[in-house]
Amino acid sequence: MGAVWVGDMLARSAHGLYWMSRYLERAEHTARLLTTQFEALEDRTVEEIDQNWRRIYLSLGRSPIGGELSGNFDDEDFMLMDSFTLADDLTFELANADSIRSSMHYARENARQVRNVIGRQLWRRLNTAYLELKSSGIEFVWDRQPSSFYVNVEDTVRTLSGILDSTVYRDHGWHFLQLGRYIERTQIVAMLVDAHIQVFPTAQKHAVSDWNSLLFICDAQLAYRRRHSLLALDPIQVLNFLIRDASLSHSIEYSLQRTLEHLDAVSADRRDPKITHINREVKAIMRLIEKDWLSSIRMDKDVRDVLQNILQSARRINDDIANAYFDYGLNR
Repeated sequence: MGAVWVGDMLARSAHGLYWMSRYLERAEHTARLLTTQFEALEDRTVEEIDQNWRRIYLSLGRSPIGGELSGNFDDEDFMLMDSFTLADDLTFELANADSIRSSMHYARENARQVRNVIGRQLWRRLNTAYLELKSSGIEFVWDRQPSSFYVNVEDTVRTLSGILDSTVYRDHGWHFLQLGRYIERTQIVAMLVDAHIQVFPTAQKHAVSDWNSLLFICDAQLAYRRRHSLLALDPIQVLNFLIRDASLSHSIEYSLQRTLEHLDAVSADRRDPKITHINREVKAIMRLIEKDWLSSIRMDKDVRDVLQNILQSARRINDDIANAYFDYGLNR
């Protein structure tokens, strides 16, 4: 009975850390999307603002409130009110699983299960960050500088992640924490790049700022500048960078390598067909990117097909991890 109880407690701890990490990653990503959008409101045309809203909602797999964006390009005041409504949906709408408040809510609820693992400092900061967000509203954000608000959210989540990285003991729980982060990152980057191609096809005339904003959202501007020129961004080069560069922390390739690394760590002492299947699934996606990418990619449709395969595989991997290691508790 004692051994079973200990195993159950470890599974609960791993589950809480896994999902807490996923939701923190999601909150930071949504904040970064909105940071980029509100910085664009200052100097972009209404057509460009509309395109960026479309990219955001496509990347989240979500329809805007009302079912579609208005596309009312002749009325800038109407577009600003539209932006107000959409920002509220993505920031404070608890029923929206991708909103910042929802992500922070579920990160907090999963953290509650593992307070003995994450420590008092992390719990206090996460709890305070959520309560501050809960007490705010879109009017508060709108009356000040929206971009500064979202930058502050990003910084808060990164601080929380930094505390986790520096304080959590490197046992199985730590590896599940990392698994959650990189499974989530694989999915959100795949969805973002897919959405970007839909809104800004590579074969069409494009503005450097459109592709530069994609690099910004993926925290890849500085790294890209070290390898290539930002003055004449090549869309295919940007896609290769965000998907295949193993040295870029927000690339799909990097996230998959870390996923495999942490899967190996948590399964080192287990021989289970379910776990073998998960490893094979991850390696299959990596082969698709590493070996088949250059030979199979001819046009945007090919890129999108690969991204959809990656996304579906990442979702299956998440489900397989839940089935193999834990099958209860909070997720969303």
